[in-house]
Amino acid sequence: MMWKWVALVSLIAANFIEQRSPVVRTRSGLVRGTLSDDGALHQYLGIPYATVDHTNRFQAPLPPPKWEGIFEAADINSWCPQKVIGSVTIGDADCLRLNVFTPANTNPDQLLPVMAYIHGGCFLHGTGSPYLYGPDFLVKQDVVYVGISYRLSVEGFLCLGIKEAPGNAGLKDQVAALKWIQENIKSFGGDPNQVTLFGESAGATSVAFLLLSPTARGLFHKAILQSGSPIVPWGLQHDPIKTASTLVKEFGYDTKDPHEIYSILSNKTVSELINAIKYSEHKNFITAETLFVPCVEKEIPGVEPIITKYPMDIVSSDNYTKVPMIIGINDNEGIYFVSADYGRHVKKVDPTIIHQPLQSDLEFPNEFEKNETTNKIIRHYFSSEKDDYVMNMVDLYSDVHFKFPSAIFSQQIEKTTDQPIYYYVFKYSGYINMAKVISNYADKPGASHADEIFYLFKPHSFPLPHRYLENDMIKRMVTMWTNFAKYSDPTPERSPLLPVRWTPSRGSDPTALIIDTQLSTGPIWDHRSLALWNDTYTKYRRKNYGFMHPINNNVDVK
Repeated sequence: MMWKWVALVSLIAANFIEQRSPVVRTRSGLVRGTLSDDGALHQYLGIPYATVDHTNRFQAPLPPPKWEGIFEAADINSWCPQKVIGSVTIGDADCLRLNVFTPANTNPDQLLPVMAYIHGGCFLHGTGSPYLYGPDFLVKQDVVYVGISYRLSVEGFLCLGIKEAPGNAGLKDQVAALKWIQENIKSFGGDPNQVTLFGESAGATSVAFLLLSPTARGLFHKAILQSGSPIVPWGLQHDPIKTASTLVKEFGYDTKDPHEIYSILSNKTVSELINAIKYSEHKNFITAETLFVPCVEKEIPGVEPIITKYPMDIVSSDNYTKVPMIIGINDNEGIYFVSADYGRHVKKVDPTIIHQPLQSDLEFPNEFEKNETTNKIIRHYFSSEKDDYVMNMVDLYSDVHFKFPSAIFSQQIEKTTDQPIYYYVFKYSGYINMAKVISNYADKPGASHADEIFYLFKPHSFPLPHRYLENDMIKRMVTMWTNFAKYSDPTPERSPLLPVRWTPSRGSDPTALIIDTQLSTGPIWDHRSLALWNDTYTKYRRKNYGFMHPINNNVDVK
């Protein structure tokens, strides 16, 4: 009789595995997803939202394909091409896919708020799939979630200023995904008039560029920027022809002619392109010398650009999308990147080390002024009163690559918008601060860049069993983020879970929600650090960096 029980159990298991979500009609055709293991979510994975092939490899995406019959949306592993280990690359050129998650038990007559997520990864890595960004916690709070994949690295951000490669293909992918949401999300129970666009790191920088771009106007209604802005030093190509010229030199060519560069690169495989990008010692990711990231595009007949002016010029001109926003940082952003560049060993401080983290957005007229600036930085971050050089370097990376750009951007936004801005500082050090753990800095206080991620998302690729020790913080973060999507207010009322009212703030010294073991409020910026970098950028920023107003404070820089 045992075999009958085995057969019965197998049949039950098979039926459970084969459970499908309702068939949904999109403009491309019918789509069927699957039911999550716990039966709480309908998940539609790997839906094509646009098309890329050899004809538009470095250009804006083409419309999505159409199909007959039912598209089985069950592909969890849609990756755009990227390097993983050594010279090994993964991903498929046909990667313009998105993932839609909806609650299984909802009122079909009630449309739910939509949360669309743009992943980070320095515009080099990442995926919009639940492999890392499982939205289970978010969707169970009655929102519809969309995770977006977009082209990365050379294919996403080759910017030659010609029709064949005008630039910002990856951002144009994101706009295409938002248009798909507007056209189709109602069929999944989502409200196209209540879309919150959010992202972390390069994802937050992308959100900021879409705020500034007329092509995205009306496609989203709220924004959350987690550790990113459009003026981060690693988020904008200042000399894209030089960047591309550096790449073709790896293939044995020396040219700055954009048409010649295109001819060379268009005949290389994506693996060849990605592996041709070289890194210097102590300069990886955000400090790398060759960065394929967004650019300011040239106006080209017949080509719709994303951005044609520098970010701060757009903000100053008051010509951008004004929506309620959450803007935040983690207190020790630099941990992940100092680990990538130095590990845990910063044993001495000299001018060579100081200039390693700085990007090419600073230009000095002579060696004297460069040395004077270097000495100011050393005095500020590596004074004789401090002896933990590695954490001092973390502070330097955090300020120059995340905190100062975010402060400048948000201050200028405040001057031209009447919409609320909610600020936060994530300082919580818990069991699933995975970026800090991976960086081998688990013993250090505070939160690294990306440490808030797994308090919002449940990765489908690895279990994180110890997350059950963090249920309270997960619920707190998820509730605030979904409240904002629903009400434009992350704490519409006090509760035992959210005992502190998070209110919008304005001015040069805004009040932020401090997210730690306990919630509290306090200043978001360290004004001595802001004064140092404001003084430095006011004097030495590149001429084409964009207009930056001074921070209003009375802190002297010595």
